[in-house]
Amino acid sequence: MEAETPVERLVDAGVFEIAGEGQLRTTAAFDEAVAGHRETLTDRDPEGVRAALESLTGDAEEAAALAETPDPDHDLLARYVAIGDRLDGLSPVQRLALATVVGNADDPPPADGAPDAFLPVHGDDLTRLVALAPRAVAFAWRENCTPCETVRGDLDGLFADETPDDLLLLAVYGPDCPRLLDEAFDVVGAPTTLFTLAGDVDARLVGAATREALSSEVATLRERTLPTA
Repeated sequence: MEAETPVERLVDAGVFEIAGEGQLRTTAAFDEAVAGHRETLTDRDPEGVRAALESLTGDAEEAAALAETPDPDHDLLARYVAIGDRLDGLSPVQRLALATVVGNADDPPPADGAPDAFLPVHGDDLTRLVALAPRAVAFAWRENCTPCETVRGDLDGLFADETPDDLLLLAVYGPDCPRLLDEAFDVVGAPTTLFTLAGDVDARLVGAATREALSSEVATLRERTLPTA
């Protein structure tokens, strides 16, 4: 039996419902929950956001990590909490991914070149999620790019069994946000694969890196110790 897709999982959890002509929309109950959480988080200083997240999630360490960014996205965090209320057993990384899927429902990013296990994101999503995720792998791709297809296939092979719960896997279509990629991550071409630790680029592979090199960097990223505050 095939595993549920993120959208199917969100439909089963009452986050999405099918509207006319097969379109997805968030349910009224989910929208109400998000609005309540957003109100709780808005107009607070960073310590206030951390305290509110700790109260909502019941996890002090998780709350501290989410509140660490200087300009938190209250909408994303509200969706994150509301999804955690509806789906048990998700890691923080998985909740961040699903919260992003919900946020992009009306404006999905290009996905044709994304590896199967990777979450397609817009450029602003990429910077926000890398800042929040303890460990992430980000793949920048473009169309009509044979090296991109090679790396995509190798990443599919590395994560064929299941999407990991300890790494946030992200894919971004480079031509949509070249300036952002250059300024935020020093990425000037595709394919480029970034391995980030606590919001900072820890390693990068440019061009058609071998599957062995990709696997080695993933293993190294998992072994790296997160910096302490």
